[in-house]
Amino acid sequence: MEIRTDYADGNYTIHVDYGILEASISEYIAAYSSVHFLVDQNVYALYKDSLLSFVQHPIILEGGEASKSFDAFKHITETLLERGIKRNHLIVVIGGGAAGDAGGFAAATVLRGVDYIQVPTTLLAHDSSIGGKTAINSGHGKNLIGAFHRPKAVIYDLSFLETLPHHELLSGFGEVFKHALLKDEETVRTLMDATRTKISLDMMKPFIISGIETKMHYVTTDEKESGIRKFLNLGHTLGHAIEYKYRMPHGMAVMLGLYFMMYASNEKAARNIFDLDSFRQYFELHGYPLEHLKAIDEVEMMTLMGKDKKNQSSDATGFVLMNDFGQCYFTEIDSNQLKKYISQLKESL
Repeated sequence: MEIRTDYADGNYTIHVDYGILEASISEYIAAYSSVHFLVDQNVYALYKDSLLSFVQHPIILEGGEASKSFDAFKHITETLLERGIKRNHLIVVIGGGAAGDAGGFAAATVLRGVDYIQVPTTLLAHDSSIGGKTAINSGHGKNLIGAFHRPKAVIYDLSFLETLPHHELLSGFGEVFKHALLKDEETVRTLMDATRTKISLDMMKPFIISGIETKMHYVTTDEKESGIRKFLNLGHTLGHAIEYKYRMPHGMAVMLGLYFMMYASNEKAARNIFDLDSFRQYFELHGYPLEHLKAIDEVEMMTLMGKDKKNQSSDATGFVLMNDFGQCYFTEIDSNQLKKYISQLKESL
């Protein structure tokens, strides 16, 4: 399946299917004088003799968040320059969300910008590879140093997902679930019914495609995150703080952030938009560690959330909350109220 973006200009195609990688990349490479492959080390070890057998002389990226350090960024860019990269060359980034962030940021900055293609290899990366956000981490938090740089294409070969360990499937499902919340209640209920007993790859393709289409609505309407694109950060304010503090996989932390979002949305609206008992049972059934919410330190979490890039003032934290399924709004919660929400949520668990 192909999904075309709908910007005023500079559009690109998102290719989604099994067994499409080599043929799809070949079509794009033909337009460039040279190509540079940036490949996650774990992905390359698994697939160098199969899905990636056509890849020549890759630059190997450290696995996971280690690829988003300053040292890793220096290694990527210096290696590209040593290999004589030019602006009429193409960069192909192959890996999970962290590799895509880091490789995309290298493409955005080396020579002030080189064309690149994203090849996500995890369920989680189906979200981060789309929309042109690129970033590396700072000692102060995640994704604080970055740029907007659209890829020339996204090639999502679902064959990579067949070897994902279950914990990575659970992490990636966090973004799938977020996209369902952003769409409507029917999508959430359908997704929960389909995964009532088990989250498996077999039933995921239609929800992946639905999630991509949902995300494209937001990023084409508001590319630079000045308005509704902020809604894609649903669950991410507390989620990023938990991820950073506890080194928890991104999607797992987002699911905890989504649970807090549901609680805070109910409190703000003074009504039960979300049946917290039902969602709690569902999250716990699939192994999402809500017990971490009971153990978090309010002050420490608030300090980390205070560095979130959505914040607009120093004495309040920006959150995306919901009036209903599919109906988001951006608000700032002052420190006293936020501390109260976190404390009350901990007591309720």
